[in-house]
Amino acid sequence: MCVKLNPSGRIHVIFLVEEPEAQEEQSSEEPKKAFGVDLGIARLATLSDGRFLENPKPLERSLERIRVLQRTLSRKRFLSKNWLKTKRKLAKEHEHVGDFRRDLFFKLGALLAEEYDVLVLEDLNVQDLIQKGVTKKRRLRLHDSAFSEIRRILEWEFVKRGKTVLAISAYSTSRECFLCGGINQNLSLEDRIFNCPHCGFTLDRDLNASLVLLRRAGWVPSAVPVELRPIPPLPSLGLKKRRQGGALKQEAPSVRAG
Repeated sequence: MCVKLNPSGRIHVIFLVEEPEAQEEQSSEEPKKAFGVDLGIARLATLSDGRFLENPKPLERSLERIRVLQRTLSRKRFLSKNWLKTKRKLAKEHEHVGDFRRDLFFKLGALLAEEYDVLVLEDLNVQDLIQKGVTKKRRLRLHDSAFSEIRRILEWEFVKRGKTVLAISAYSTSRECFLCGGINQNLSLEDRIFNCPHCGFTLDRDLNASLVLLRRAGWVPSAVPVELRPIPPLPSLGLKKRRQGGALKQEAPSVRAG
């Protein structure tokens, strides 16, 4: 058991238990269901089955409140009661952002792990992406998207159920055509639709990238999705939210043993 005291004053008690390794419920003769996932800024995750999850941007939404608290803290006398009180409020705002992300990522991972047997995702160098961000706002949104954390949680949800995770090179996935494998060298970050100059194939940019990942892993979908659809409605993922004092608020997620 580990007892953790957060800067906000919250106490977490973490238990470490042993359990038998997960066994696959399906027999080896049954076909496995695989899907590819492309991570992005506008849409946090786009799946090869045509579903997507919008990026809630929790840090960007809470940034105004965080800046106000930081300015307030700077005006307080160091280690005074008001300084300590403001510091705890600031810590709670930062913890809320992390809690919001983890709540969403774990629920998304559990949902997908129930539906699929194989997870195919990009092997991204997140730090390199952030450092190469052309603008400050883009670097902030890359940091806010937390690609490393969502990948870690998705992998954990699949592995604990005895399912397969495949990390595929992300090189040119957005520029490669799913249908013929040709490369569109003229594709820019502003282009949201992929047009293949070789075969004329046209599809949403992120959806095409997720299908390319799936094909690189050796899986071919039975059909290419025609249109994108949200996965699932945000309230059912625990994203009911309200604004209070300029900051994004969320009810604490319920804890379930299992």
